[in-house]
Amino acid sequence: MPRITESIEIKQSIEKVFSYVTNMDNLPKWVPEMVEVKQTSSGPMGIGTTLKGVYKVMGSRMTWTSKVTEYELNKKWGEYISSGSMTSSELLTFDPTVVGTKFAMIYDMKVGGLLKILSPLMTSTMRRQNKVNFAKLKEILETTK
Repeated sequence: MPRITESIEIKQSIEKVFSYVTNMDNLPKWVPEMVEVKQTSSGPMGIGTTLKGVYKVMGSRMTWTSKVTEYELNKKWGEYISSGSMTSSELLTFDPTVVGTKFAMIYDMKVGGLLKILSPLMTSTMRRQNKVNFAKLKEILETTK
């Protein structure tokens, strides 16, 4: 199962980074491959919240659904994602640093069917995109008050 990890230090408070990242309305602003995303359950974000959306990867649109599996305010947020023959778990962590917040992501994928053949290419593409997306997130959060 491919694993993708990425982290970045952002010169903003944990509260601001956590609030921005876990607000699904903000996701397309720093992850341009996320064509759409919406919460499908009622109530505030937390364990059990369900989401669905469309992600564009390697020129294809992939629909997905997810369920929040971990939620600890200003510390961590996790979800289990399903998209066709691919499932994944994503864990986001938020840790204090001297100048702000260390934001990190661990993404574990399990692929089947024809996607299994494309798994190495998908993994390298996602790693490259994540570096760009994390830099965009840092730029957004460090230039807004």
